Amino acid sequence: MTETKQSPTPSIDYHFPGQRDDEEIKFILRRHRITLLPMALFFSGMAFLPLAFYSLLVPYTLTAFAYRPYSDIYFLLMTIYYGFLWIIFFIEWLDYYLDIWIITDQRIIDIQQKNLFHRVASEIDLKRVQDISSAVEGVFQTFFQFGDIKVQTASEENSINLKQVPRPVTVRREIMELCKAAQEESGWGFGH
Repeated sequence: MTETKQSPTPSIDYHFPGQRDDEEIKFILRRHRITLLPMALFFSGMAFLPLAFYSLLVPYTLTAFAYRPYSDIYFLLMTIYYGFLWIIFFIEWLDYYLDIWIITDQRIIDIQQKNLFHRVASEIDLKRVQDISSAVEGVFQTFFQFGDIKVQTASEENSINLKQVPRPVTVRREIMELCKAAQEESGWGFGH
């Protein structure tokens, strides 16, 4: 019985702007989902803050807020607070979702959403890759199997850092195989 090799991400029929005609997407990566946990905990805590304030302080010390018009003002301020909280949550989630790495059979494309209206895209041809390293640091990253991958060319400025990606060792191996294939096809050797 033969064992099938699983790609880090499932096969996706996806096309991106600037994709070459003969270019095939091998996989698409985002930061590991567990990296959303600190953000989720922070926003959960911030969501309970006005409720805790109202239920703990108002009945005992700020009794004026329990009656009109002060209660209406408090609920208006709480509504504005939650509106801002949702906007900030949406911006943070958008940053997570739109940070993406596309690995094709020819290149690695790094698309980083810096803020709401600032996006940076860079790419490295696989035949120009000199070195690929992966790092899994600490118990948390080891347990949840995520870490960083650094892909470098001969020029120090041309490097792409894939931060907090799932299964970095497996992804690094797959990228190395793609680099070797691209370099053999073009006549270059891996690491030259």
